[in-house]
Amino acid sequence: MAKIIPGILTADEKDYHKRLQMAEHVSDLIQIDVVDGEFSANTTVGTDIIKKYPTSSQLEIQLMVIYPLNYIDELARLDCVSRIIFPFEIEGNINENIYRIKNFGKQVGISLNPETPVSVALRFFDDIDILLLMTGKPGYSGQKLGQNTYERIKQAKKLAPDLPIEIDIGVNFENAAKLASYGADFLVASSALYNAPDFYLAYEKLAKLANLTVDT
Repeated sequence: MAKIIPGILTADEKDYHKRLQMAEHVSDLIQIDVVDGEFSANTTVGTDIIKKYPTSSQLEIQLMVIYPLNYIDELARLDCVSRIIFPFEIEGNINENIYRIKNFGKQVGISLNPETPVSVALRFFDDIDILLLMTGKPGYSGQKLGQNTYERIKQAKKLAPDLPIEIDIGVNFENAAKLASYGADFLVASSALYNAPDFYLAYEKLAKLANLTVDT
């Protein structure tokens, strides 16, 4: 059983606002990707655009940036931001970023790139609220689910049974039920929703699939 989170990854302000309005009609939690062009070669809207458009939903900010401390204070001060996730593969002190976010009373998460072993982040599991497993190249939408994703979920749940697991990249109608059955708690969907003929029907269908139980 998993919650579907609409994900927004765009560099265009008009597109961001449009996607935000669509997402807040179906979900009380939306993920916003912030990519700096260094952690990933892609770039997205920045903190100025996020601040410009208030929302009735809660925002989960996924920082795909080299220096999260350059972003945390500005974003964590927004009432609509409930959670900030930053990469394990950053430059700088991970603990410093964790406690900086916590000092604002926000939830904090760490993301792991597909090639990063789950076990290397074990020492931080007691201090975070969620572990995000990237299944493809950070900063790009429309990719396929990584082949080792199911095994990585199993590894994470074995190491920390109570730590919520989020999956990002490649979530679709074919794999949502299986991902949830393996133990994923949150599934971020972008292309599967925004490229569908009807965004709202697509979200409803994906949400139902994420609540099914299938053999693993």
